[in-house]
Amino acid sequence: MKDTSERTIKNIRFWRAAVVLLMLIPLLEVLALLPFLPDTVAVHWGIGGTPDRYGSRYELLIPSVVVILVGSLLLKESFGRQPKGFRAGGLLTLVIFNIIQPMILYVTVHPQVNILDISFGRVVCGLMSLVIIVTGNYLPKVSWEYRLKRKHGFRTRYALSDENVWAHTQRFAGYAYITAGLIGAVAAVFLSDFVCVLVLLLSMILATILIYYYSWTIWKEMQENEENLRQK
Repeated sequence: MKDTSERTIKNIRFWRAAVVLLMLIPLLEVLALLPFLPDTVAVHWGIGGTPDRYGSRYELLIPSVVVILVGSLLLKESFGRQPKGFRAGGLLTLVIFNIIQPMILYVTVHPQVNILDISFGRVVCGLMSLVIIVTGNYLPKVSWEYRLKRKHGFRTRYALSDENVWAHTQRFAGYAYITAGLIGAVAAVFLSDFVCVLVLLLSMILATILIYYYSWTIWKEMQENEENLRQK
């Protein structure tokens, strides 16, 4: 029991150290680059991959500040008590930004480069697919009791009405999310930037509709069974 407790403490310390590192790296990257940038730089890119808005170079600090705020929330003691899957999702969010920001800074320094030439859309699609897969793996583990403590899980009016419907809904939602994530990951490898993002978006919309429908069918089946029992 003591070994388990010590292992848990070590894991939490490692996780906190990783969060601190990942929340500070983007800010350090921007601060190191700022002195070498012109006063006005590209800060937004259109669907064609070319800059469509320019602004002050100090605007590049805004995303880094947001990352620090997100990291600060992850470091809160209450968040440290969250399930392992939820904490992994928070850490993965920081990892994603640490991958995306260098790509953005590169095209900021080299404005003649089209952001799609470095497969930015496909990278984002692949990373978001990974987040969806991790979420899908976590959903079936959200218990009926835990839904009262935190607003976790795929919450439909039908799932929230009964423990059995909740369990079936979360299990199906997990499969649906993982499937949608895998479709997005494959699309990121084989399709163009815009198409792979579109495929991922449509996959998630379809997955959401199917989860709601499945939750409703389980609830309806339960209601019919109860009605049959009352009539006997």
